[in-house]
This record gives sequence, C-alpha cells and structure tokens, in this order.
Amino acid sequence: MNIINRQARRIFLTLGCLWFAIPAANAQIVFTDNFDLNSSLGYTITADPDTNATFAFNYSALGIPSAPHSIGGTTLGLKLEANNGDTTAATAAISLSPLGRTFAGDFTIRFDMWINANGPFPGGGTGSTQFVTAGVGTAGATVHKPTSADGTWFAVDGEGGSGIDYRIFFDGALQDSSTGLYVAGTAADARSADNFYYSGFFPGESPPLQQQNDFPQQSGNVKSGAVGFAWRDVAITKRDTQVTWSIDGLLIADVPGASFSGDNIFIGYWDAFTSISDNPQLSFGLIDNLRVETVPEPGAAALMLVGGLGCAGVRRRFPCRHS
Repeated sequence: MNIINRQARRIFLTLGCLWFAIPAANAQIVFTDNFDLNSSLGYTITADPDTNATFAFNYSALGIPSAPHSIGGTTLGLKLEANNGDTTAATAAISLSPLGRTFAGDFTIRFDMWINANGPFPGGGTGSTQFVTAGVGTAGATVHKPTSADGTWFAVDGEGGSGIDYRIFFDGALQDSSTGLYVAGTAADARSADNFYYSGFFPGESPPLQQQNDFPQQSGNVKSGAVGFAWRDVAITKRDTQVTWSIDGLLIADVPGASFSGDNIFIGYWDAFTSISDNPQLSFGLIDNLRVETVPEPGAAALMLVGGLGCAGVRRRFPCRHS
C-alpha cells in the first residue's frame, strides 16, 4: 500500500470514528426509568380489560438474567400482560405514556426488551403469540391496537408465530410490506420472522434453564428470526418526520413520512388474537431501562466532521514520530 492510500485510509477511519462518536458525545437523556421502584404514578396507563402492568417485577424468579443496561445487576423491571387473567378470549392491549411529558425535536427511545412465551417450541403453546409495542407521536391517552391507536408505532412478537411478526402502524393502520417501509424488502414475507433478513440475524433462543426445569412445556427453541427469550436493545429514533426502528442494531423499519397525533411516546403490550395462553405465568413482556435521548443537531455533526478532516490533514502533513 503506498503512502497516499495509507493516508486516505487514515482519514476515512478518523471520520468514521467521529461520525459514530457524535451521538454518544452529544446525546442528552431527557427521561429515564429503570423500573426498580413502583413508578406507576408517573405514567398515563390506558388499558383494555384483562391486562396488567407490574412495576418493579423481579424477573429473576423466572430465571431471566439482569437486563444489559441495568446497573449493579438488578433484576427488577416492568412486566406487561394481556388476555391472560380470565376465561374471556379477546384481543387486548395496554399502553403507558410518561405523565405530563412532551418530547419535542429529534430524539431516540431506547429500552431493554424481553418477550417470554409458553411452549413447547418452535410452534409455541396455545395463545403464545403476543406483542411488545412502542411508538412516537401519540397524545398519550389511547390503547395502541388497530381499533384505537394514534401516532407511528411498532409491534414485534416473541416466538415468530404470527406470520406478521414485525409490524408498522400509522395510527390504527397496519402497513403492508409493499409500502417499502420494512427494511427487509417488499416481498410478501418481509414482515415474517421466516424472512432471511431476520432469521439470519436472530438465532432461535431457548427458554431460561430454570423455566425448562420448572415447566416441562418450555422445551425447544423459538424459530430463527424471532426475538424471544433474550434481552434485546430496542431503539426508535425520530428525526423531523422520519422515524426508524431497530432491534439489537438491526434496522427493521425506516418511515420517511411518519404520522403524529401528539408529542408523547408510549410502551405497551398487545395480544392480537382471541386465544388465551395455556400457561399465563409464562406469557408476558418485560421492559427495563427506558430512556429518551436527544439526537444531535446536523450542524454539530458537520462541524465535528470538518474538524476531523482538518485533524486528519494535519496528521498527513506532520506525521507522528515514534522513538
């Protein structure tokens, strides 16, 4: 490799590092909740019958390890359930929005997500397919399901049993794969865990060993492409009217013209089907370490890139000398 190529490579590496460092250097946390305490009074909770939100739930009792962003190894989080507590088979959802809060400008919602389900797998037991939901642009006073939602929001199930396992909604309208909003493509299966975009990234996980020992039905693995039985890093970013959704860094949705009905956010849980879990104790979603972070202004990013280019140029003219 000649000197010019080496210097060019250094410049691009320098700028690349600066680009990825910009959000970390400039982002500010404007809302956070680790759910180690009962913070229910800080939320507007809108819910259908037969749903539940349990704050400061000790999920280690079901063999689930501490969430990745928990400090000190705590195992307390928000447990969400739907259509599990009675004998009435019905679709049901619950949504939580920070009480009295508004989120203006550009920001990212981040949280640790775990989806548990009743086995055996990969098929799952009766009523095993349920969704964690989250979104932006809500007024913060509605249950997020197709008949009553507002804003732009997303839903994912745990064991890949829906056929439409990854879902984008504008208000109550589910978006089809043909819209091009799903990064997996426009094929008919672009929303299914079976699509290689997901199955090549998410290996099928098994229930925690404690669940396998305590509940014989918790056998096997969820299918590849499903996100259940592992802590997942979820990020929803709003930039002007563009909203993106990623899980563990894999971009799932890119929505250039999002729908907004308000300036709040929400997290939630939804059973889209009328079947009831044959083991409700195993059917739930967990949210931990919720935070909202600002997104740096483009002007600041540009200045840092220009500065980085200048530094790279100086390094080219005056290379470091080593003794």
